Amino acid sequence: MELRHIQYFQVLAEELHFGNAAKRLFISQPPLSRQIKELELELGVSLFTRTNKKVALTDAGRYLYTQTASLLQQLSQVKNNTKLIHDQLSGEIKLGFISSTSKVLIARILEELKTSYPALQINLFEASSIKQLTAIQEGKLDLAIIRTDSIPSGINQTLLYQEELCLVGPAGIRNWNESMKQLNFISFNPKYAPQYYQETLDYCQQLGIEPTFRHQCNNMIAILELVSLGLGLAIAPKSMCINRKDLSLFSPSRKNLQMISKVYLCIQLIFKTVI
Repeated sequence: MELRHIQYFQVLAEELHFGNAAKRLFISQPPLSRQIKELELELGVSLFTRTNKKVALTDAGRYLYTQTASLLQQLSQVKNNTKLIHDQLSGEIKLGFISSTSKVLIARILEELKTSYPALQINLFEASSIKQLTAIQEGKLDLAIIRTDSIPSGINQTLLYQEELCLVGPAGIRNWNESMKQLNFISFNPKYAPQYYQETLDYCQQLGIEPTFRHQCNNMIAILELVSLGLGLAIAPKSMCINRKDLSLFSPSRKNLQMISKVYLCIQLIFKTVI
């Protein structure tokens, strides 16, 4: 998925007309159609329904559209936050991230930085929110993508995005009430990711569940793999689950059962004054 795919999709989603969207993008209609088709093939979903009279967003298309504006804004924000030298930026930046970070976001960050600052080397480190904050304080990380509201003094935080959490289970679940009673839960170790563990408990409480945790992991991808293999249920970011055919998502009937989790970009205040 390339940046232009997101940009072209966003304009077409706003116009819902290939001709008008192509004019806004200053391209002809056939290249726009090809780019949208490439995006649909890569995602494995249809983003638009097309007839002779109109173009409309599918459910998947509407979901992607809700993410594009904030995603493009995040990319611009991260790009600005990594301007260490105004004339010529070079050297190394260490970027930490949690395992539940959108990989599309990380890829876009790297693409933007490579384009703007070809001499800059960016090293990525996956770690828990707590370990990243400690690393920033010790000067071992420059930037951190974390999921916690407990930010120590001396560290600047910027809200990157908010995302909905969902209850997820293996594919084929038809009776969620029975599954919630029978299946164990898989979660992060509470010492490794206390905020996420607490969010899992809070969400289960809203659903009226008393979870039994039989398996604990330190990686969201591993958690979802265990869920897909039928080893239990988990609370996970909806964005990581929505297009996976090996998982089932529980959709609460009441809006007050929705749980929103916040992801922040953190930076040492001393480092921020240089940016």
